[in-house]
Amino acid sequence: MPSINDTNLGKYVKQTIDKNGWTIRQAAMKIGVSPAYLSKLINKKSDSNPKPKTLEKLAMGLKVPQSDLMNLAGYTPSVDKLTVDPTSDGATISATTKWETSHEPLDVYGKITAGIPTFADEHIIGQTIIPDDLIRRFGRDNLFALQVNGDSMSRVIAPGFIAVFAKDCEVKNGDICAVLVDGENATLKRFKETSKAVILEPESFNPIYKPLIFPKNIDQDFRILGKYVFATSLLN
Repeated sequence: MPSINDTNLGKYVKQTIDKNGWTIRQAAMKIGVSPAYLSKLINKKSDSNPKPKTLEKLAMGLKVPQSDLMNLAGYTPSVDKLTVDPTSDGATISATTKWETSHEPLDVYGKITAGIPTFADEHIIGQTIIPDDLIRRFGRDNLFALQVNGDSMSRVIAPGFIAVFAKDCEVKNGDICAVLVDGENATLKRFKETSKAVILEPESFNPIYKPLIFPKNIDQDFRILGKYVFATSLLN
């Protein structure tokens, strides 16, 4: 099977057809599309990328993962609904996904350098593809991504997923934020502000996590780095 890392959609489809020993006409019949459409797709002469329903037909006919075709067509998965099923030794976390058009890669950081407002290249662990809509709403340079390693927000974002944040964005009560605490520890929490304190609340199935409380009558040793706006499981 061809690798999706070094090819495009048309090339991937052509390699799959050749691997099975089919002609274009035979493959088109198995997929349920016209030979002319399939030839245009392979030769990149289509006016636009296929829609998700067409990619579903292609995947079924070619017997390849639909997710491979979706990625190659410029879609990226985002978390639609997180489901947690309790088990005897913890919980099983799963998420349904929705696909959004996407073309822009974004660096993903594994950790945040202490006290430095910009992220250092040596902490980049990969890239993720972000939806075009995020760029229109927040601006490409205003976004950054972190891999969620802990489970303090497991009710909302599963460990291992990629969370995307907007830096210059108003944060309101109830928003989830990336926060730098004590100048060195990056954490993901829900923001809450009262007349007396700022509270960073976890939302975890693990009871060990407690809110971080910063009274307003003392110096607040935390800094909000960005507002959570998107999550995906895709790390390249």
